[in-house]
Amino acid sequence: MKKLLTYLLIAAFLGFLGYRVVTKIATKDELPANYARFRGGGPTITAVRVLQVREEPLVESINVVGEITTDYEINIQPQVSGRLLQLPVKKGDEVQAGQVLAVLDNETISLQIQQAENNIAIIKANMKEAELRLARAEAEKERYKELFEHRYISQSEYENKENAYLTALTALEILTQQLASAENNLELLKTQLEQTKIHSPINGFILETKVTPGMNLTTGTVILSMAPLSPVQLVFNVDQRDAARIRKGSPVEFQTDALPGQVFTSQTNQSSPVYDPQTRSLTFSATFPNQPVRLEPGMFGTVKVIAGQKDAALTVPQEALVTLERQNGVFVVAEENGENIARFQPVVTGGIVGNLIEVTSGLSPGDQVIIIGQERLRPGEKVEIIGDSAR
Repeated sequence: MKKLLTYLLIAAFLGFLGYRVVTKIATKDELPANYARFRGGGPTITAVRVLQVREEPLVESINVVGEITTDYEINIQPQVSGRLLQLPVKKGDEVQAGQVLAVLDNETISLQIQQAENNIAIIKANMKEAELRLARAEAEKERYKELFEHRYISQSEYENKENAYLTALTALEILTQQLASAENNLELLKTQLEQTKIHSPINGFILETKVTPGMNLTTGTVILSMAPLSPVQLVFNVDQRDAARIRKGSPVEFQTDALPGQVFTSQTNQSSPVYDPQTRSLTFSATFPNQPVRLEPGMFGTVKVIAGQKDAALTVPQEALVTLERQNGVFVVAEENGENIARFQPVVTGGIVGNLIEVTSGLSPGDQVIIIGQERLRPGEKVEIIGDSAR
C-alpha cells in the first residue's frame, strides 16, 4: 500500500513538472502585439515593429466591374414587301459586309418586270408608226405650204395639213414620254428585284433574329439586329465618391476571365452627365479598337481606372494611423540618449491605394514609423524594435 502511494505521489509530481515546462515554453514562444518587459523595476519597454518610409511611385486606381457592349446597333429592315423565303444567318453569326442576310419571294416582281418590258416593246413599236405618220404629215404640210404661197389652194386647206402635222407631232411626244416613264418603272422594278436579297451593310455579328421563313414582311418589319465587332465599348459605373477623380482620357485597363492573362488598355470617354438616382453612380465608357477581334459584347471583367499617378510619394499602411487628442498621426521611433523613444507625429494624408495611404505632410524619407504595437503606446514611451524594418 505504501509503495502504491509512493508511486502515485511520484507520478503526480512528474505531471506537474511537465505542465510547468510546457507552459513556460509556450509562453516564451508567444509575442503579443503589445509585449512589454521590465528592467529591474524600471519603465515599461514595448516591443514594436517599424517601417522605414521612403519615396516610391504611387498609382491611385479605382477598381470596378465593367461589361463589353457594342459601339452601335443596326436594325435590318426590307426595302420591299414580300414573303420571307430564306434566313441563312442566326444569332451569334459573324458576317461580312455584302453577305446575304435574307431572301424574299421575287416572283411577283419578276412578273411585273416582264410586263414592263412588254409594255416598253409596244410603246417602241407605236413610236415607229408615229414617226412615219409624222414624216408623212410634215411632207404634206410643206407641199401644201408651197401651194398656198402660190395661191393654188385656200388657207383652210393649208391649215388642215398643218393641224394634221401638229397632231402627229404631239402623238409622238406623248409616246416618247410614255417610253421614258415605262423605262423608269422598269429600272425601279429591277432595283426592287435586287432588294429582295438583303445584304449586310457592315462587318459584324448577328445580335438577334426576329422573323422566320414564311412570314410576310413589310418595309417596317425588323428582320434582325446586328452590330460591328470593331470597335467595342467598355461600360462601367463608378460610385459618386470616386467619380469626381476620373477625367476624360484617364487610362483604363480591362481584364476578363474569358481571356486570361490578357490586359486591354484604353482611355475613358466623356462620362454620362447624370448620376443614376438608384445607385448614386456615374456611367463611364472606354473604346477599344478590338483589332484583331478578341473582345465580344456581353463579356464581364475587372476595370482598373488610373485616377492619379505620382513619381515619388511617401506611404504607410493604413493600420499605422492612430488618433491622439483628435489628431491623426503615426508613432515614429526617435533615438534619445541611446534609447528608442516613441514620438507621436501628426500627419496629413492623401489618396488610398490598396492597404497603403499616402502621407502628404508630416513625415520625411527615412523616418521609422511603428506599424505593430502602436495601439497602446503613449508619447515618450521606450520601445524595442523587433525584426527588420519592413519594406
